[in-house]
Amino acid sequence: MIFESRPVRLAKGAWLARDITLSSGAKIARGRRIGPEDIAALTMAGIAEIPVVEGETHDVPADEAVERLAKALVPHLGDAFLRRELSQYGCLDLIATAPGVVGLDTQGITRMNRVDEGIAVITRRQFQRVCAGEVVARLRIVPLAVKRSALSRVVSEGEDMIRLRPVLAETVTLIQTIEGGEAGQGAEAAIRARLAPLGLKLAESLVVAHSEEALAEALLSVTGDVVLILPARATVDRHDVAPEAVRRAGGVITRFGIPVDPGASMFAGGLGSVPILGLPDCARLSALNGTDWVFERLVCGVSISDDDLADLGVGGLLPRG
Repeated sequence: MIFESRPVRLAKGAWLARDITLSSGAKIARGRRIGPEDIAALTMAGIAEIPVVEGETHDVPADEAVERLAKALVPHLGDAFLRRELSQYGCLDLIATAPGVVGLDTQGITRMNRVDEGIAVITRRQFQRVCAGEVVARLRIVPLAVKRSALSRVVSEGEDMIRLRPVLAETVTLIQTIEGGEAGQGAEAAIRARLAPLGLKLAESLVVAHSEEALAEALLSVTGDVVLILPARATVDRHDVAPEAVRRAGGVITRFGIPVDPGASMFAGGLGSVPILGLPDCARLSALNGTDWVFERLVCGVSISDDDLADLGVGGLLPRG
């Protein structure tokens, strides 16, 4: 690829290296192949020289290269719940078609980004929540063309590395326990705010006494695909009231505590096929906490191992709301 400043009259067939705005307000965009009409417009505007790039035989134009890259990374757009959109020359966005969490082959993407400095695969964080219409990843060819050999290598290694994991659950049950008095409306509002971006419906919101018996009885009649328990008191042990109530109802507790703060005192379990999350006190507020990360994966059908939870610790110190 040859980059140079060239007289306008000799620029036909070359790619424009930078955007040029004419005195009329018209814009000739970076990456455009200069034609006779462009030469006329530039000459009329009094522009004598322009920066151009001339491709060589081993070069692939950026637009063509980024399209090939996208097709390799996401060969089946529908199955990946993504669509493609060319946002500017050499830059293509992969956009979510449904709410969910981002699913990436992180090691594969890192390998691709090592092949050539001009080929960039830029994504959201692994398992980050996105809504329909939001950009999941951006693919960029940084110069105006890239070497064919580098592109071929990336494309050969890049199959099926980016997708959206859509929300599979439809409804959620919230159970709050109280010690006298009434449950405030703030906590339920915060939960609804968490569900809305995921397209989830709060099927029922139950309030029961803070006792094993009352909570266990409520658990036996829930209708939601996922159950959230918000205890009157923060859970401090696997054998505290809320986890014991899950066991009393015939369920299991699989985890207590995660390396994220706020949100460390979350517990997880299940009753039959229904997943259960015990929420920390901070879930009464709308600010991000560690349980949000677990919940978002859970409703999207993403399995969560102890190793996955351990990985949350790096970057797990969150701002307090």
